[in-house]
Amino acid sequence: MANLQEIINADISIIGGGIAGTSVARELSKYDISIIVIEQKHGVGLEGTSTNHSLVCQGGDSLTFRPGTLHAELNIKSIPLWPKLSEELNFKFRRIGGLWLIRDNSDYKKFQKMVSRAFKSTLDPKSPLLIPEGSFSPLRFVDKKELKNLEPEISDNFLGALYDPNLATVDPPEVAKAYAENAKANGVDFLFNTKIKSIKREENKFELHTDNALIKSNIVINASGIEADRVAEIVKARDFSYVPLKGTLVEFDEELGKLINHETTILPRGSPHLQVVSPTVDNKLKAGIHLVMSFRSDKEVKDYAVNHAINVAKTLYPALRFENHITKSFVGFMAMTNPDTGWHDFVIANHDFVPNWINIVLGPAGVSASPMLGKKVVEILTKSGLILKEKSNYNPSIRKKVES
Repeated sequence: MANLQEIINADISIIGGGIAGTSVARELSKYDISIIVIEQKHGVGLEGTSTNHSLVCQGGDSLTFRPGTLHAELNIKSIPLWPKLSEELNFKFRRIGGLWLIRDNSDYKKFQKMVSRAFKSTLDPKSPLLIPEGSFSPLRFVDKKELKNLEPEISDNFLGALYDPNLATVDPPEVAKAYAENAKANGVDFLFNTKIKSIKREENKFELHTDNALIKSNIVINASGIEADRVAEIVKARDFSYVPLKGTLVEFDEELGKLINHETTILPRGSPHLQVVSPTVDNKLKAGIHLVMSFRSDKEVKDYAVNHAINVAKTLYPALRFENHITKSFVGFMAMTNPDTGWHDFVIANHDFVPNWINIVLGPAGVSASPMLGKKVVEILTKSGLILKEKSNYNPSIRKKVES
């Protein structure tokens, strides 16, 4: 006798339970619609969400993203949302500030241009990207003496820094879990340990054939992270491209974490690899990032990539014995669009020829933009003609466990 799969009907199916899928699920849970999140792992935030640098672009970094891009828009608009969001959902949000280190006059001139460009669109009262008063502290230059006061262990080779007091850090899997638990408490269903086998479009509905159930949905949101292109290709809805970048980071223990207070970074010269050391929400450190184009299946941690992180850390803080305080090394993949120009942008759009299908590709600074991501999806759905009625009993703080 043939096995009969469970049939699940939902207005909207979200493929992917990472930071993108869960943030969208939470936003959509405000409305009177049925939603299901489909995740191949046993919980949320276990893929790309758990293997990144954990920074929240709260300042100069996001302000210098290319004007007119979703990358800039969603990050800048997310700046004032993070503190309230962390209180509502009770996750850790640590303001660490950032120091962009100055080696010579060339660095200083680049940072001057960056600051000038950063504030053009965000201080204009008529700008849609205006940052509300009180949500942002101005960037400023610090000399060598003040740099030493801020970071006593920093190398004497630096002349000063551009100081951004706004930069923050979170634990992305914790944030994804908070999004998901709030969404579940407000009526969203989750289906774990479930892989998509095929997707068909029948009578203006999608049929998602999985190894656990047949899911029928009016709308599908593809938030499957680094696999978004492959999922979109199933229904011929891939109208975007990106390069998978493999990044290697090294984590160091609390003994070193207590000695470094800010994110410290050097602008790369002649190399694609990032040079950054940053505290985490749990008082550890992360350093790296060694970047290389690679196959998505290549998750091996290479010795040379680990050595890059250690060398970066020792360049910034030469007196500290980083090699004796490693807690783990790990790799993650991020989607980089427009790698030829260097101007990355998000993909958040419905497909022209596959109605009711929305692709989401985030990549760098995706965690930072997550508070605004769901709002952008709601905007897209509304413009496409979907009528969304708000729930009278939506609760922004209540949580319910999501487990497989």
